[in-house]
Amino acid sequence: MKLEIPKELKKEAEKKGGWEKLKESLPEEDIKTIAKIMKALADEKRLSILYALYEQRMCVCMIVDLIKCPYSKCSYHIARLKDAGLIKAVKRGNYIIYSLTKFGRSIVRHFNKYKPEEVIK
Repeated sequence: MKLEIPKELKKEAEKKGGWEKLKESLPEEDIKTIAKIMKALADEKRLSILYALYEQRMCVCMIVDLIKCPYSKCSYHIARLKDAGLIKAVKRGNYIIYSLTKFGRSIVRHFNKYKPEEVIK
């Protein structure tokens, strides 16, 4: 199927090596990683955990109390955040202490710069 690209966009793409080259140049692995991070962020309970960890490190019992869910579901949310590189865990005696990674901290700091009503209009 031949695309009918508007002349203006075709010229723009040609300056960058053509439409096919542009499509091939997309960083597929980076896009997959970013999608994983965005999926981890697309949950209110996980965002609550991130915002709370921005203020203080926590053990799982504190997180369970914070997001009002069973330990098993809380573990699922924690795992998603860890897999996305947003939080980390350190064993201290019988406890596991959760905190934000440098990346997780930067995400919350970025979110704090904007008020949602300013972004979504």
